[in-house]
Amino acid sequence: MSRAPRPLLAALLTAAGPGLLLLTACGGGAAADRAHVADSLAAAGPSCVGTDTTPVGLAVLDFITKAEPLPKRFLSAAGTDSAVPEDGFKVLQDKGPTYFYSSDTVAQRKIREKLEEVGPYPSMLVVFRGKSEAEQGKTVTVRLGGHYVGGDDNGKVTPNRSYDVRCDTTGWKVVASKTEAGA
Repeated sequence: MSRAPRPLLAALLTAAGPGLLLLTACGGGAAADRAHVADSLAAAGPSCVGTDTTPVGLAVLDFITKAEPLPKRFLSAAGTDSAVPEDGFKVLQDKGPTYFYSSDTVAQRKIREKLEEVGPYPSMLVVFRGKSEAEQGKTVTVRLGGHYVGGDDNGKVTPNRSYDVRCDTTGWKVVASKTEAGA
């Protein structure tokens, strides 16, 4: 059997080399494919980096569901920096009737009358106290407060709470919450 001349052998290896590498890389099987996908997802980073208000929604949900008494109707300050951001406002709407609460005393009286007319359900004014970001936006601290409007609980203040919401590979999660000092 004769040997192939060296230039021909070099040309064959040059042409076949990338194909052999591709077959080797793709020949890992299903487990290798899953590991590659997991590595790619981890390298891509968390899926929630671009959604800055989702932490507010999670904090609002925790705040209202753990309030005593459990509110059945919700108010949000209208047109102020204390107004719950849109994502948090959507959470309020999903949990019960939601109203804008004005700083105008005449408008406040009308809302209180409407609340009394509908029934004696606990109604909470949820107050947004701000948010701050850390770890390049992967951790967001949301501060909330509030008080009850109308009915038996009128004027009852809910303590201010801060919520640490962190983004991991599965999305945003509330990782800690605490009542703020002096609240």
